[in-house]
Amino acid sequence: MNRIRLEGERVVLRPLSMDEFDQEWANRLEMDPSVQPIMPTRDALRARFERSGVMEGGALDLAVEVDGRMIGGIQTYVPPDRALPPGAFEIGISIDEPMQGKGYGTEAVRLLVGWLFSDVGATRIHMPTVPDNVTMRTVSERLGFEGDGTIRYEGQEFVFYVLTRERWVDGG
Repeated sequence: MNRIRLEGERVVLRPLSMDEFDQEWANRLEMDPSVQPIMPTRDALRARFERSGVMEGGALDLAVEVDGRMIGGIQTYVPPDRALPPGAFEIGISIDEPMQGKGYGTEAVRLLVGWLFSDVGATRIHMPTVPDNVTMRTVSERLGFEGDGTIRYEGQEFVFYVLTRERWVDGG
């Protein structure tokens, strides 16, 4: 089974390592709710680590690595409360706070989005975020995502960002 690895100029997207699990769990327990509004259970996070690097049913989890060190994670996921149209993917990312503002998140999202459009055949990508997550909103807009209203999930409101393949090809 081939595990996905994508390399950019400064960022590598690679499978998560089980050696990183305990630290990632601890990080998530301390994470600002605007970054991680829906907290997975420890068992659910462990399962994601175990299948990391493999696209399974529209879900994929990867580490964001810079200079040989994991600085966050990026994923595609299937929302449990609504169906995605054919060719659509939903993505999320988290970057450790001290590493934010350096362009790593933008590069990581660009890598994953490019791969989804070119290698997986995605036609549209969604990147919902809570309104207070200015960092995620900035990354979305910088890469050509457009706000498409709001959605509610587990009692929270999310700004619903969308990027189509046509918009990406046109300079996304």
